[in-house]
Amino acid sequence: MKGFFNKLLRIDLGQSAFRYEDLSDEVLKNTLGGKGLGTHLLLQENPPGVKALSPENVFIITAGHITGANVWSGSRFAVFSKSPATNGFGESYCGGSLAPKLKGCGVDAVIIQGRASRLIYLEIDENGVTFNDAQAIRGAETFSAEEYILQHAPAGARAMVIGPAGENLVACACIKSDRWRSLGRGGLGAVLGVRSINGI
Repeated sequence: MKGFFNKLLRIDLGQSAFRYEDLSDEVLKNTLGGKGLGTHLLLQENPPGVKALSPENVFIITAGHITGANVWSGSRFAVFSKSPATNGFGESYCGGSLAPKLKGCGVDAVIIQGRASRLIYLEIDENGVTFNDAQAIRGAETFSAEEYILQHAPAGARAMVIGPAGENLVACACIKSDRWRSLGRGGLGAVLGVRSINGI
């Protein structure tokens, strides 16, 4: 379907593994990516009654079909999970420079599941996923964590990070990107924190 790669990237933190899965034209036509696709995947993937701060609660990142195109306000991505703040549907949205980088990896959505055995950050590119040790930024505020990740990433990379609130599973923890931009709804920073992910 035009505007999509028909690809989903699934990351299993417990196994330090990843794989690509197909997304059908039918699903993409019905959801149009972004919010629709993220909601569809969350309902499909999360078991009934899953606890927000459990490894079984998946964390989903999506981009829309115009992300990366020269369209005003089209550079946005979304994250979805069960919310630690409300114990219900959790979604948050962010603009800035990360969205087209995600789309440039050749996927329409990322699903993160499980829990890492140590504090890590993920490096995602068109070739897959690298699981990097994040002990050097344990407890760091978001500006410092993002700067560290970008210093150790290829030129032109972008990142989103959690800070001490996410690491300590605070129910209103944000995810930050481009220093000032926030995924602030639902405490989804804590969903990354419980997985031992400091940044992506």
